[in-house]
Amino acid sequence: MQIPNVDPSPKLLLQLKGIVKAFAGVQALKGVDFDLRAGEVHALMGENGAGKSTLMKILFGVQPPDSGTIEIDGHGKVAIDDPRHALALGVGLVSQEPSLVPQLDVAQNIFLGQTDALNVVKRAEFQAKAREILKPLAPRLSVTTRVSTLGMAELQVVEIARTLARGANIIGFDEPTSSLTPAERDGLFTLIRQLKNSGKGIIYISHRIPEVYAISDRVTVLRDGQVVANRATRDVDPDELINLIAGRRLAEELHRPIKPSARPGRTEALRLEGISAVGKLHDINLTVHTGEIFGLAGLVGSGRTELVRCIFGADRKDAGTIYVNGKPLNVQSSSDAIAAGIALIPEDRRKQSLVPVMDVERNFGLANYRQYAPSGFLRLKQRRKDIERYIEEMSIRPRRAGVRIRNLSGGNQQKVVIARWLQSGARIFLFDEPTRGIDVGAKFEIHELMRRLAKDGCALLVISSELPEVLALCDRIGIMRGGRLVNTFDDCSELNEDLLMKYASGEVALV
Repeated sequence: MQIPNVDPSPKLLLQLKGIVKAFAGVQALKGVDFDLRAGEVHALMGENGAGKSTLMKILFGVQPPDSGTIEIDGHGKVAIDDPRHALALGVGLVSQEPSLVPQLDVAQNIFLGQTDALNVVKRAEFQAKAREILKPLAPRLSVTTRVSTLGMAELQVVEIARTLARGANIIGFDEPTSSLTPAERDGLFTLIRQLKNSGKGIIYISHRIPEVYAISDRVTVLRDGQVVANRATRDVDPDELINLIAGRRLAEELHRPIKPSARPGRTEALRLEGISAVGKLHDINLTVHTGEIFGLAGLVGSGRTELVRCIFGADRKDAGTIYVNGKPLNVQSSSDAIAAGIALIPEDRRKQSLVPVMDVERNFGLANYRQYAPSGFLRLKQRRKDIERYIEEMSIRPRRAGVRIRNLSGGNQQKVVIARWLQSGARIFLFDEPTRGIDVGAKFEIHELMRRLAKDGCALLVISSELPEVLALCDRIGIMRGGRLVNTFDDCSELNEDLLMKYASGEVALV
């Protein structure tokens, strides 16, 4: 199936009119209008809780609207019963986490749901169809490769191919670059442009503002279940877009650096000498002071995550010494790091730091059982009192300790993780991608919280792939490449995003 090259058309593929949806008395959508044209990438933006996910669930048949209409080109007004019905109407979704069957090969996943695709007699026929679909997308991807061996970028290609195999003309992408390297992201953008040029309509959902300007033609912003803007992307200034999303002036604050002179005294908090791990880390020497935010920049695979996991005792180091407050620390496990006042806020908080089915209070208490059960019996009243204090101080929403953690937005989940470590007495915080998957408003709140920790004398070691975040937050910046800390910048005033990327990639020699 060759994707044809056609001129973009103004023809409307999709119209959502007056969509209303409420859950248990909470109005999630309040008369939302949204449309999509053929040959267009239409970005959908908004804070967590703005209504984006609810709108997409209605479009993709996961939930019905309370009122409003959906019109799809060639089908007129429709009531979408379920995701299978949505696909039959030409509406497909490429999820943030691909929903493929690891044990099956690429061709079988592309035609998943079609019984004949698993028929040994017809295998060659379906493999030929799969090659034809993949030809313009990823011609070198073998259709007989087992999906469990593929990387994230290749998994997304298979998801796209599966959507095209079902004849989708409307394709939604939900935070598609959250797990991609810069090179993989650029490859995805090339695929999206191919789809756009073939006349498909693309709905692109992302919190990453630079991506929206790189890929979209139009942007719609939702806030509190209502459309607050529907404009050509080129007609919206990035700072204006930030403020439209958050409903307050955040653009200047998000890029406001804190001068090192505003920090407390520069007492050594964490020092690494010769930290090495076979095949991962090579002779890392690094010092982080109290009241300091030290940023680690580098490409995916540079060794940043491996380093903080070694410090925290989650992974084993093979050589080197970790010093905390000037004293050597023998870290054999995470328990040793926690006892020394070290906290890790990992990249994937849902899988590595939280138990989704448990409530906020129980997640808060996970690292603090010794406090709340010194004699084996839980002091439930004290735990509830403590988490309620943090809920107020950190503006965790909703303000209920008994709500399940999976029902909180990414920013509020992150606050619960930080609150847990504050209660444990941690003074050294290792942040791995602290604002990944977090909307712009919550990002501002997390930044302010991190600055407050530094002001209170904590030491922060921060990994971030978002270079503006590194430049805005950090007093000093280290560059990692190939498992080595190749340089440290004590004066960041001359650094910019372009230079950081060149240093991280090795394009510019470091001295």
